[in-house]
Amino acid sequence: MYTARILLCGGDINRRVQVVGRLKFRGAAERGEFVFPGNTSAADNFTLRDGSFRIFLDGTEITADDLRGILDGAADYIVFTSRDEFLMRFRELYALNLIDRCVTADTLTIYAAESFFAVANAGKIFNAIHALKLPRTLDVDGCFANCDYQMFPDLGAKIEGVLADVTFPAVENFYARIHRTVDDCRLKFFDAILLTNERTVAEFLDALIDLDALSQNVLTFVRRGSDLERWLARHGCAFEKISALPAVNGNIVLLTKFARADFACYVVTHKDAKLTALPDGYRIIHAGHINAAETFGDVTDDAGDNISRLNPFLNEITALYWIWRHTNHTHIGFVHYRRFFTTDGENFLSADQATTLLRDYDIIVNECRFGYIPLRDWKAMLSSRPLAEHVRAVVRKFIARSQPEYLAAYDRINEGFGTFCYEIFIARRKIFDAYCAWLFSFIIDATEEILATTNIADDDDPRTYRAISFLAEHLLGVWLINNHLRIKTLPIIFRDNI
Repeated sequence: MYTARILLCGGDINRRVQVVGRLKFRGAAERGEFVFPGNTSAADNFTLRDGSFRIFLDGTEITADDLRGILDGAADYIVFTSRDEFLMRFRELYALNLIDRCVTADTLTIYAAESFFAVANAGKIFNAIHALKLPRTLDVDGCFANCDYQMFPDLGAKIEGVLADVTFPAVENFYARIHRTVDDCRLKFFDAILLTNERTVAEFLDALIDLDALSQNVLTFVRRGSDLERWLARHGCAFEKISALPAVNGNIVLLTKFARADFACYVVTHKDAKLTALPDGYRIIHAGHINAAETFGDVTDDAGDNISRLNPFLNEITALYWIWRHTNHTHIGFVHYRRFFTTDGENFLSADQATTLLRDYDIIVNECRFGYIPLRDWKAMLSSRPLAEHVRAVVRKFIARSQPEYLAAYDRINEGFGTFCYEIFIARRKIFDAYCAWLFSFIIDATEEILATTNIADDDDPRTYRAISFLAEHLLGVWLINNHLRIKTLPIIFRDNI
């Protein structure tokens, strides 16, 4: 926990602090020259005559430069236990350019519980976010809530905050979104992470690791003379770039991590589709290879941990499982040999286009399709109503066991008219992993029960043995409508007659 180092002016203070020394002042107020700070009609109200102001530290007279030196190293604040004396000294402290380092004991108690506080710093951090073009910043420590920025409801725009408790409802007007915990925004990606609370070096590094996948940039306040300042001076090479903006008692520092973009878009196929001249980063995965007579593509879905044997019933999902278990790309796509994302209707989406879009969005999916009848009835037409209803009920049962919070979304998709088709998407790794972890927590077990309770494995009609895959391709929609993601929809190029 942050412990303020203070120069105390007045009596004792009732909170945990480190008292570096005790100050006394002698100056204009004692000569009867005090002017209340709000009355600034005279130009010399904030001008001091040479020798007109005296400062005593623990009974020894020091200069204003001595005091500034102490505040630049050993102490964070000058703390007044008497609000009247603080106001009485305002003129001299302003003239000496020390007012930013002076607070009352009450102000210290309210505003400096977790980190060094200065009104000027809050403004500098806010301005830096916009000057550096980092509008989607995640305020992990609730910096702006603690600095009274709830008084400026139109300024937050795209800034999001992490606040376990909202003390004042007005705070909700400042932030574009409030998350109760960091875990609530694990699937999102931000322009920057804002860390302002005081942390030891070990705690700061733990925070960097814990928040690593949320942004490439970390904006933080580094107190002058702190262990963190010394660590950054020694280990700056750990970051691609470090930028510093002078602030009260330290610097506002932007740490830019080394970019690590490893894009791969897997094209699922079960036959030699003559896919040539694919864009860089595209790889062909042979789905259902365990039952195939020949091999084609770059990888197969039956190496290592796999569910290739279920391909006749789950189709492309067996390839999805293999990619999840055997790759570690930072950006990952999943498309079909007949269906590819496009932005212009002619060319496949490139790696650069995809990673650029994923700076602003969390996931890319195909454009939503709307039908004239609910999805539940549409699936019944593709196979048969009894089989389709059995598949729907079994999958629902297993979702209820492992992911009960998704039941409402599952029912809504099945009873609804809109859906994302084809089970194709492109996302950052953490999105991909989260979806796969959710999907495979129930779909394999559900498939095994359906196979054990029906004869679809013995039927040669694809409308029968594909009944599970007919439903499963819409499970991405179930997951999407139950998570707070920024979704980008793109059209697809459909390759016919293959």
